Formats: sequence, C-alpha cells, structure tokens
Amino acid sequence: MLGRVREELGFLRGNLLVLMASYMVFGFTSGLFGPFRSPYIRELGASPLVLGLMTSVGYVILAFIRIPGAYIADRYGRRNVIAVFTFGAALSYAFYVFAWDWRVIMAAVVVSSLSHIYQPALEAIEADSLPPGKRGVGYSLIWIMPGIPAFLGPMISGYMVERRGLVPGMRLVYVLVLVCTLIVAAIRWRFLKETVEESRSLGQDELIASFRESFGSIWEAWRGMGRDVRYVTLVYLLMSLEFPLFDTFYSLYAYDVVGVTGIEWGLIYTIGSVALILVGYPAGKIVDRIGRRRSMLLAYLFSTPFLLAFTAARGFNQMMMVNIAFVVSTAFFFPALNALRADIIPRDRRGRILGLMGTLRSLAMVPAATVFGYLYEVNRAYPYYVGVVIEVVTVAIIYALVAEPTRPEE
Repeated sequence: MLGRVREELGFLRGNLLVLMASYMVFGFTSGLFGPFRSPYIRELGASPLVLGLMTSVGYVILAFIRIPGAYIADRYGRRNVIAVFTFGAALSYAFYVFAWDWRVIMAAVVVSSLSHIYQPALEAIEADSLPPGKRGVGYSLIWIMPGIPAFLGPMISGYMVERRGLVPGMRLVYVLVLVCTLIVAAIRWRFLKETVEESRSLGQDELIASFRESFGSIWEAWRGMGRDVRYVTLVYLLMSLEFPLFDTFYSLYAYDVVGVTGIEWGLIYTIGSVALILVGYPAGKIVDRIGRRRSMLLAYLFSTPFLLAFTAARGFNQMMMVNIAFVVSTAFFFPALNALRADIIPRDRRGRILGLMGTLRSLAMVPAATVFGYLYEVNRAYPYYVGVVIEVVTVAIIYALVAEPTRPEE
C-alpha cells in the first residue's frame, strides 16, 4: 500500500512540494477572508456596482502586468520574480487591516494586482515540474490540497464576524491573513529552484527594458499559438467571464437572497472544502484516464443545472447542496483545463503563451465584473441567468472544437 502511494505521488518533490506548501497556507487564508470579503467592502461603503468596478480595475492591471511577467518568466527565469513579488502581494493585505473606507481597499487591489506580475512564472513553473502522464493528478492535487487547511478558515472567520461584528471581525481576520502570506513569501524565497536553464539575472535596467520588449512579444506569442491552443484559449475566456459571479457576488447573493447567517456561510464553505478534498484526487485520476476534453464536459454536467438552481436556493440546506455541486464541477474542470494547456503548449514558449492567455482572461473579466455589478442592482438573479447562457455556449465549443492531444508536450 505504501509503495503504491509512493509510486502515485513520487513526482511530488522539489518545486512542486514547495508550491504545494505555499498553496496550503494560501488555502487557509482564502478560507478566512473569502466568504466575507465582499460584504466587508460593502460595509465600508461600496455598492454592488462599485464592487464590480473595483474588480474590473484589478483585472485591467492584471491584464497588462501579465505581459511583462510572461516575458520575464521565459527570458529571466521563474524563481526570482515569484519570490520577490509574493512579498508585494502579501503586504497588500495591510490595507484591509486598516481600511476606513472602500477607497483604501481600492489601493490594496492595485498593489495586489501589480504584484501578481509573477503569475505567468508560477503557472510556467508548475507546468515545468509536472510529468506529462501525471498532469491530471498533479493539477488535482494543486487544486485540492489547499482545501485541507481551508476548511478551518471559514469557521474561524464566521465565528469572529458573529462575535465581534462584520468590520471589527474582518480586521482581525486580515491581520492573520497578512502574517500567513508573509510566511508564504518567505517559503518561496528560501526554497524555490529555477527551472529555466539559461536564465539571467534581472536588474532595474533590464526590468524597464523587459516592459518595452514584452509588449512586442505578444504578437509573437499569438502567432505561436496553434489552432488547438486558440480553441482552448476561447474556452478559457468564456469560463473567465463567469469568475466575477463567484469571486465578487456569490457571498452577497448568499446573504441578500438565500438568507444565510455568518456562521452558516462559514460552515457552507467548510463543507465545500471537505467535499473538494474527498472528490479532488479521484477526479484527477479520471482526468488522466478519460481525457481532458471529456472531463471538462463532465464538469458542466454538475455546474450548469445547479447554477440555474442557485437562483432559486433559499436557506442553509439548499445553499449547501448547490455549493457542493460547484465544488465537484471545479474538481474536474480546472485540473482538466490546466493539464490540457500544459499538454499542448511548448515548454520554451510556455511562459509567454500562458501570459497571453491570462492577459486575455483578465481583459474578458473587466466588462463582465462591471456588467454583473449593474445587473445585480437591477435584479440579483440576472447575473446568474447570464452565467447559464455562457456555460451552454462553452459546452458547445468544447464539444465541437476542442480535441484531445495525441502527443503531450514535455
């Protein structure tokens, strides 16, 4: 039995082990603030439309900062940009601790988004470190392992919010988040190893030059995309349009319409984390066994009907069932999508192409977040009706255009 486990998880070492440890700490922090972030910002004076606009601003910055980030990841290496800018992302949480108005949170969004210049390098180092035959399982572990500590977070923050009130409770939560994210930055700085063989040091002059040159490399990255990569990019963009539904408005809807309390909402998040832990690894095995394309289609069998049911959910039990269905869907979809991207993108262009995909993703979410904020103010269910339409279109594209790779990239 032990030998079988070693054989199955033998690839989990080096950089992957470091990233997994950091993801688990991030999983805990996300569980802490995730359920209550939007209600907290609204309590500081932001309307749903302002929340949508704030999210859009973050996506605009992410869209453009990923371009030089992707260029730097391929030319100068992955490790340094990840290690340095994780500290910047960590320090952005200090704004949440001391915020007296939603405009202070806007400053935090700007700092955090700029710091995420390291995202293409992070995606590339993941793909560099996963063997082709284990990518489904590997990305599943990347997806589910943070859920192990994450299930504690919502119960802690839910208790703090119920006990102290939303704003004072969330200030304490963000103090804990700040400490944990600084620990992550230190772990990455100390233990990550470079995966680009001919990486070069990046000084201030080279960084400025890279910003100029990187924008010229976008056209090269687009031309370097084959037809299959472009179809997968289209699916990625459509999926991204839905992200603000869950990132920004999901918790508001649970409070405003479904009618859950702070403790109940924390418990729903906790149960979802447990479900992800139980389903995630078997889902990854299925992704490797039946293929990436079929796994993505399977994911939408869980997601689309329950997205429609979400608009009719009332009370704790119905909200819990809907949330579990979304968790099962993501347990199949994201490992399959990430494994498919790693399978079809050449290693030497992986940073730039993943960076371009991320840039397009962020640009797609810019209008989506603002539109959903406006629709939420008109009718709280309207954004989710639009989400159902997006999912139906995505399923049709996956079925008709996305092909299973026959020879995965190393």
